[in-house]
Amino acid sequence: MKEKSRTEEFLNKVYENAEMCCESISMITEKVEDPSLLSELQSEHRDYTDLSGEAVNLLAKKNKLPKEKGPLAQFGVWSGIQMNTAFDKSPDKIAEMMMQGSMMGVIDMSRTLKEYDDTPEDCRKLGENLIKLEENSIQKMKQYLG
Repeated sequence: MKEKSRTEEFLNKVYENAEMCCESISMITEKVEDPSLLSELQSEHRDYTDLSGEAVNLLAKKNKLPKEKGPLAQFGVWSGIQMNTAFDKSPDKIAEMMMQGSMMGVIDMSRTLKEYDDTPEDCRKLGENLIKLEENSIQKMKQYLG
């Protein structure tokens, strides 16, 4: 019974992380003026949405729903984006913000994978895929720096 609970906790962490990516991208795309960067962010949004959906499906197989983050967390993301883009909405600044967010996601999910090392392989794979998405995002954002 305890393993099942830990698996659900793990899947919720994957879901929360992917949803945070989706929310951040949705909020930041309102500031993006560069068509190439906008297209890249929209593509990443689709990838994170797909991964989030996979976490929901795995939770549904356990007759569980994902836990939603509260409005305070969403406000924190929104206010951070507003502050960081108040005077600079350049592709460089937006790429920097996205890279910082992705690096935080890599660190968080790496710690989660280590903490939940007893999680079934199909669930772990989802966490590993999230890290790959984050790392790919960092690589793609580098072209917009400078």
